[in-house]
Amino acid sequence: MLQQLRAALAAAGTVEPYGSAVDDDLLDSWSDLDAAVELTEPVAFDHLGLGAAWAWQDSRTSDHQTLRTVLPDGRRLDLSVRGDAIAMPQPGPDNPVRFEAALAAARIGRGDRLIGLHLTMGILRECLVIAMLLRDRAEGTDRHRFGSDLDHRADDVARIAALPTDPRQRPTIVEQACRLYGDWRAELHPGYRPDWSGLTAVIDRGTAIR
Repeated sequence: MLQQLRAALAAAGTVEPYGSAVDDDLLDSWSDLDAAVELTEPVAFDHLGLGAAWAWQDSRTSDHQTLRTVLPDGRRLDLSVRGDAIAMPQPGPDNPVRFEAALAAARIGRGDRLIGLHLTMGILRECLVIAMLLRDRAEGTDRHRFGSDLDHRADDVARIAALPTDPRQRPTIVEQACRLYGDWRAELHPGYRPDWSGLTAVIDRGTAIR
């Protein structure tokens, strides 16, 4: 990825790796590519030669951009950008969940179960929000004094939350949380099409025997 970035940005800036990209002691199968990018002009992500982004988090201040990206093949980038910015396409409706899922998988893969489960619980919380919206639609109101026929979905969420956080036990807790989210969101919005291929690739890469 580093050489692809440098080639794509040769006329628009510089790329300097850091972290695990320059220290083999820090490198493992869950590592992303950390790089500092200095741009002289704006650049579209599509022009970086890396293909489409599966999920991303784009944080900006007046003079700095932090762009964390997950590619469809499971590779991940963490770019610290100055001078100008890398423009991203319009994100999909589930982009935040996709990104959170990839990060949760990587955290759990490295044994950081506290943060990994915290992130996974965020996805499960979104599942509960969708279930509440489905209940509102079914009952024609958002005011409920008692439970409903959809309350069993709380048990579905609790079952996943209680699963072990073993990254090699497939489908993982993160994958199961995302499948539940995708199924329920598609029920709420029939036009929605879940795609967890990037998450699958992140876990496949991380758990591969090297």
